[in-house]
Amino acid sequence: MKKRIRCLLLVLILTLVFCVGAVAAEQTGAQLSYVTDSAGLLSENETMLLEKMAESVSKKYGVGVYIVTVEDYRDFHSEGVYKATYTIYHEYTMGEGPNRDGIMLLLSIDDRDWAMFCYGSRCEYALNSYGQQKLEKVFLDNFGENDWYGGFEDYIKECSVYLEKASVGKPVRASLFYPLLIVIGLSLLAAAAVVAVIWQKMDAVSKKATANAYVSVGLRLTEQTDRFTHKTTSSRKIERSSSSSGSSHSESGGGGSGRSGKF
Repeated sequence: MKKRIRCLLLVLILTLVFCVGAVAAEQTGAQLSYVTDSAGLLSENETMLLEKMAESVSKKYGVGVYIVTVEDYRDFHSEGVYKATYTIYHEYTMGEGPNRDGIMLLLSIDDRDWAMFCYGSRCEYALNSYGQQKLEKVFLDNFGENDWYGGFEDYIKECSVYLEKASVGKPVRASLFYPLLIVIGLSLLAAAAVVAVIWQKMDAVSKKATANAYVSVGLRLTEQTDRFTHKTTSSRKIERSSSSSGSSHSESGGGGSGRSGKF
């Protein structure tokens, strides 16, 4: 009888453990859909299509691909759109897998601000700072023309391309060809400058030896006169120009990295 009671207690304890584990797993899952259009930029059908597309990419590569639109990012963080983005990401426990890998694109319509937040080792391997800079060019041109669906669609497709390349060990990285070409060019210029200095010194020594030959036969300078017949000066003021249209910059914080700017 005692043995049966112990078995029943053990079964009850194991059942409770599994229930608690299931609840914990549910609580650590993302609390938002892959596409959350709070600003109402998309139709119901567009939202559904993008949701299916983002879910497919996220599940395939284990990196969540998210889209969030809001009226004003200040409702989530007053210090900047990028901070608002990673605040939403963490408060709503976004991301795939135990490390919550994912990338989120946030649009704040009030001031036409945007930010992109990349979190987790998988995401940052596939989308380093160079990759993120390249990625933004895919969707910002659409947003500049208020083509929201087209921009979000391009964003998801491009994320899929980057994640696919990273999955086979070939992540998108900056080419070393042009930096190497610049280094070679600077090295050649430095070598040319050194040769020019040496040549100038050799030429000066040659002229001095020739002059000494004239002095040895009795040449003497009795008067030295310097006359300047013309004096010309010129100056030019360099004007600075700048443009902030469509500007963006790298950000870090919230345990990840990203980009932000205006569209």
